[in-house]
Amino acid sequence: MLLDMKFAKLIKSALAGATTLGLLAIANPACAASLLQYNFSDNSGITATEAPSFVAANLIGVNFTRGGGLTPVSATDGFNSSGWGAFAANPNDYLNFGFNVTSGYSAVVNQLAFASVRSNTGPSNMAVFAAVDGGAFTQLANFTQGTSDTSRILNFAPLTGASSIFFRIVATSAASATGGTFRVENFTPNATTSPFSLNGNVSLIPVIVPSVPEPATWAMMLLGFGMVGAGVRSHRKPAIQTTYA
Repeated sequence: MLLDMKFAKLIKSALAGATTLGLLAIANPACAASLLQYNFSDNSGITATEAPSFVAANLIGVNFTRGGGLTPVSATDGFNSSGWGAFAANPNDYLNFGFNVTSGYSAVVNQLAFASVRSNTGPSNMAVFAAVDGGAFTQLANFTQGTSDTSRILNFAPLTGASSIFFRIVATSAASATGGTFRVENFTPNATTSPFSLNGNVSLIPVIVPSVPEPATWAMMLLGFGMVGAGVRSHRKPAIQTTYA
């Protein structure tokens, strides 16, 4: 019985020493925050590009731009465009914005906050598309645009990018006239104003580091397995030999 208890302890020590893999996860606390902002309060509408007014750490924002199918139109405090056709048939009719991600980090985006307005002949059926890490643009959300300034928050399934996330605002039906306009503006709910904003979080990509056993652990493992083997041999029943006269 005493010998069996010793074997049990040796087996337990050997198995503990055989656990050779550990995980070290290093990450920033994840919390919803503004990742990228564009301030259109000083925009004349015909500006070719709008640089980001804020970019979160470990991201590289790109300028807010028009696709080649759109034409700049003068306006106050907004990024205004005409020439809107249905995106399916006019792939160059879009507004583009987004960011690149610093190596070793990932970004999650799940919300877009902005205001917009159209002219009487501007496009009324709009959509937001996104491309993650160089992939194809796919539709995230849609909205109906009226002729009054409208502030909205679009929530969508979280997008996670390790290298880039880019967005496009498009029309899903053409404007009723070529000169019809659609304009994006700062987010202005309840008489307060904040920039056009992409929201989510940025965090370090977890690093997996295998743990290496200490030399003493290796020695214990070898000793334990050796003694277990010796014990198994000593517990074998001796063969019965029969001698015939």
